[in-house]
Parts: sequence; C-alpha cells; structure tokens
Amino acid sequence: MESKTTLVSTLESTFSELDKAIKRFDESTFNQRPAKGGWTPAQVAQHLALAGTGIDDVLLGETRATEGAPDRQVASIKDVFLNFDLKMTSPDFIEPADEVYDQNALLTQLKNVGDTLVKLVNDIDLSPTCLAFEVPVWGYMTRLEIIHFVIYHTQRHTRQLQQITF
Repeated sequence: MESKTTLVSTLESTFSELDKAIKRFDESTFNQRPAKGGWTPAQVAQHLALAGTGIDDVLLGETRATEGAPDRQVASIKDVFLNFDLKMTSPDFIEPADEVYDQNALLTQLKNVGDTLVKLVNDIDLSPTCLAFEVPVWGYMTRLEIIHFVIYHTQRHTRQLQQITF
C-alpha cells in the first residue's frame, strides 16, 4: 500500500491535469458537441462533478473493519478505468443533462472535490470499508479503494477531454 504522501501527490496532479484539460476550452467550445459525437467538454466536467460531489459523505459515513487488504480492488479499478479501448456507459445518477454549463462554476466544484479528498486522505484511516454506497461492479469499497476510484475515473475523463476535437 502506498504512503499517504504519494496518494496526496497523485490526487493533486490528477486534479491539476483535469483543471488544465477543462481550461483548454473557451466559452464557445466548452458546451460544443465534439466532431466525433459524445458528450460536450461541459458534460464531461459535469459528470465528474456529479460523481465527486458527496464522496466525502461516503468516506465519512458508516464503515466496518475490512477483511483482507484495503487495496485489494485497486488494480482492478485501474485496469478498468485506464483501459481506453473499453467503452462504458454512465449510471443514470451521474449522467450529465444535455444543457449549457458554466465552466468556472464546474472548475470551482471540481477543485473543491480534489481539495476535500486531499484533506481526508491526510486526516482519516483509509482501511475501513464504506457502507454508505455500493459501487456498481465493485460493491462496497474501502476508503482507499474509493480514493483510487476517483483518481482513475478522473484520469480517464481527463484523457477524454484532452482528445476532444471539433
């Protein structure tokens, strides 16, 4: 299991790269549909905001002691999210609506998600299993696995943003 310092560094760099990827779009392209179809850059950012909002409630919610290694699902999470040949569909509850989004508001919201996670990594034991939310495919995850889920999910969509052309 990596150190909290390494995890914080990974979170900070992941959210910094996301910020840069979002800022490469100007006001006219942020809500524009890509040439190849799919979500607008704004919808990608909104999807990440929906996925990240409330994650602190899950991390700070009811937990139980973890049986086995607290990072046992991390490799699986990484393999799925960083397999860019794999096409996925979003669960409805984090599916972005087809509407116009404010870039600065989303940048602020996503920065807050990243900052909150960094603080929590430093402040809490990452080994307990969270019982407030069952993640599709993986089930109940440890705090450490949830942090990695957010990292790899964010990295996947950052790459998506970096590759959008009009």
